Amino acid sequence: MNKKYIIISIVSVLVILIGVTIAYYSAIITGDRKKIVINTKELQVVFHNGEEINETAIEAPWETSKTFSVESKSPDIFYYNIVLQDLINGFTSNTLEYKITCTDGDGYSMSDFEPVPVSPEKSDQILIEGIELQPKATHAYTIEFKYDNKEDIDQSDDMGKTLSGSLYITKGEKKQILAEQVYEKMKEQYPNTIDKKREDYDSIHTEAGVFYEDGNFIETVQDNQQDRVYYYVGAVENNWVSFAGYYWRIIRTNEDGSIRLLYGGPANDKGNSQEQYIGSPRTYNGTRTDPRYVGFKYGDSGTLSSNRGNGTPAPILGADTDTNSTGSNVTLNGWYKANMNKSDGQTTYEWDKYISRTAVYCNDRAVPNGKYSTSSTFYYGAGLRLTTNSSSYGGVSQASNYHPSYKCGVDYQGNLIESSQAEADKFSGTNNSAKLTYPIGLITADEIAYAGGKFGTNSPQAYYYLTADGKNSATGTNYWWTMSPSNFNGQCASVFLVAGSYGPGQLHNIYVDDTRAVRPVVSLKSCVLLSESAGTAEDPFEVLPISDTCAQANN
Repeated sequence: MNKKYIIISIVSVLVILIGVTIAYYSAIITGDRKKIVINTKELQVVFHNGEEINETAIEAPWETSKTFSVESKSPDIFYYNIVLQDLINGFTSNTLEYKITCTDGDGYSMSDFEPVPVSPEKSDQILIEGIELQPKATHAYTIEFKYDNKEDIDQSDDMGKTLSGSLYITKGEKKQILAEQVYEKMKEQYPNTIDKKREDYDSIHTEAGVFYEDGNFIETVQDNQQDRVYYYVGAVENNWVSFAGYYWRIIRTNEDGSIRLLYGGPANDKGNSQEQYIGSPRTYNGTRTDPRYVGFKYGDSGTLSSNRGNGTPAPILGADTDTNSTGSNVTLNGWYKANMNKSDGQTTYEWDKYISRTAVYCNDRAVPNGKYSTSSTFYYGAGLRLTTNSSSYGGVSQASNYHPSYKCGVDYQGNLIESSQAEADKFSGTNNSAKLTYPIGLITADEIAYAGGKFGTNSPQAYYYLTADGKNSATGTNYWWTMSPSNFNGQCASVFLVAGSYGPGQLHNIYVDDTRAVRPVVSLKSCVLLSESAGTAEDPFEVLPISDTCAQANN
């Protein structure tokens, strides 16, 4: 692939503000640089405290920052990359980190710090590519670098190491976003529904299609923000993806530009297994006597705030060190570790690098003011939105008001249930308030409702219930867990689950210490792309190889 570079000519005579103008495009062709002169008035880059980084003998704690702006002088849209040129980073523990923040304009911002790419010898490293700059617009940036003490990591080999290089702007290309690619595929598949919203959740939806959700019912994120979420509904047969040796079904696009997948069994079964779950059925949590046990991770007893402490993983998630990948003790963490980086004896397949760290998995523990109790009944967010049982506890009073949500902590109208949204309920690989070591979750009750399901009602045509041939339950007779809390009845904590063949596709709830099947959910990064396939079980979408930049990115 040819890469076009922009050489920045910098003249600095003891001045703090350095103005530079793009003078050349340069193409890198098998390592040789070819220069092509262009109009110098198209773009201006200003480094406010210099472009060079040259830090030696770094000791923790340490931090520094660089500020700069990129201004368009062109009547056309311009795409650019932010690069560290001639980078030398001798740190090996991934504890030297950076964060890019756009402080003015609609440029790129990272949601959290990420490790600086390791580079013991000089190399050019793209930090972010394909940023869109509108005509006559300006993006102002701060890039922070830091090296902190990490109590749980041995950093002795990194003390006194060097970081050097120069910030550099290169001409980029329009960034392809996976959610946008999948939208185009959905549009080809279901042109009659793709631009419609479902307004009625009072009954199941059986006809295959794609609808969208927006506004108050989707999360707000920074990276690759999507204003709409598109989701499959009903008896669809063309949302299959083959990835990591397994089949998956696309649930929906995510707000961060990634897409969400539901486990569909080993690839050799081509979606027709009736055991589309991992290990053997197991408990969500071994104890049900306290509200805190609905948590994907949870804290102490007593108050909702203490429940959200998130210090203890639910047994279904498993500890970070857990290795149970099969059997009745299977955990999501154990399965992820065993299957997202695996070897066939000759090749190691690093599937983990395809998985989004920024995708949110909602464990909605929102409760109306004054309703939380350790001794009487109350309902959580999804229970308030999706069941009339919750009507006397602040929930919907009639089924015609049902409305699921892709946003944590809202009621059926999209209004916040609590005074603010609880970050501790939004699990992801980058949210320090609800941090997942391995970016894996479960489907939510709301996602089941969007996909055509309904509480207490059979939905036998729903794709999430069926095998690829449309003849059987994907989990046989087994019910399977969601990660959506339902309620606490004064003695026992319950979460939602989905029925197998005994109640085809029905959304229900059950005590957390019951034994049910586990179907993982993961999200493919926004920088991943899929093959031009039909999406059927016979011709599933395939995940294409990714760039090193995509592999290193959180999303």
